[in-house]
Amino acid sequence: MAAKSVISGEYIIQQEEGGNIVVYRIFDNVKASLREVAELKGFQYDPEWNVRQFGRKLCKEYGDGKLAFVGSYVIRVLESGSIETYRTYDVQKEALREIAGKVGFEYDPEWTTRQLGSKLIDFIDGK
Repeated sequence: MAAKSVISGEYIIQQEEGGNIVVYRIFDNVKASLREVAELKGFQYDPEWNVRQFGRKLCKEYGDGKLAFVGSYVIRVLESGSIETYRTYDVQKEALREIAGKVGFEYDPEWTTRQLGSKLIDFIDGK
């Protein structure tokens, strides 16, 4: 459960109840993210597939048909049939620094991931 969270562009930053920071990137260009996953796994795909076809095939190959975890990527088939992809980060601090640069947030390089994440959430949220 998230204690606080914020969305900034394609990114979601969450601070969990215990203080841990998690960063997700929700892709605006879903087809491009599906290509990244396919290339990561060496999965052969037809460039003519639409997003729904492509996403369903990847979910079937690497998941349960509705949800697949491939490396740091998550692919999900929604009830509507639409495809959603997002990525988690192994090194949260790098993702936070990237987001901070995009939103113009100045931070102390000595801050911990928890400090940077919490302060960045507040900055983006206008607090």
